[in-house]
Amino acid sequence: MERIRQFYSACEQGATDCVQAHLEQGCEVDCVLDDEENTPLQVAAANGNEQVVRLLIMRGAGLDKSNIFGWTPLLQAARYGHTNIVGLLSQHQADLHAKTRYGASALTLAAKGGHLQTVKFLIEAGVDLNGVGDGCEFTPLLIAAQHGHDAILRVLLDRGCDVNYYTPSTGLSPLMIAALNGHMTTAQIIIERGGDPNMTNVCDK
Repeated sequence: MERIRQFYSACEQGATDCVQAHLEQGCEVDCVLDDEENTPLQVAAANGNEQVVRLLIMRGAGLDKSNIFGWTPLLQAARYGHTNIVGLLSQHQADLHAKTRYGASALTLAAKGGHLQTVKFLIEAGVDLNGVGDGCEFTPLLIAAQHGHDAILRVLLDRGCDVNYYTPSTGLSPLMIAALNGHMTTAQIIIERGGDPNMTNVCDK
């Protein structure tokens, strides 16, 4: 157990030589490191440790292994805006279209975190701009509006995202979401780009 704890710490801190030593001493490259069933590659990707990620890939780590919440290494990297890691995993054929158990995609996670460069990379890689998953009705555009990430909002609109998309269960549009969260500049951008100020939600509000 102590060895696993040390292995986790090395992956988290980017101690490449230490990770190499643990692997040579018999630690499995895809061993479970914690109660959430994170693998070494997931931990290294989440912390942006590129050299450790490269080492683990070279040693055959599972690129699309997920933890109990459905997080893959690429989703972890997108969540924290590690565009270099997202690109590296993508080069080795990691699944760009994976989603968490709650339906969050790499693009949704990058948009939520305000990670503009990661968003741009994923768009260029061809991910679904309007994709939603099971239990998740918010598109990346809605997420950007919710958090007031105007630069990301503009990029998504430039790429043709539906400015008047609304969630099926509540009828909330990007404009409503921006206004509800107090992002007036974001709301103004949406209106200027064709957002309908007369739309109502399921409660006719």
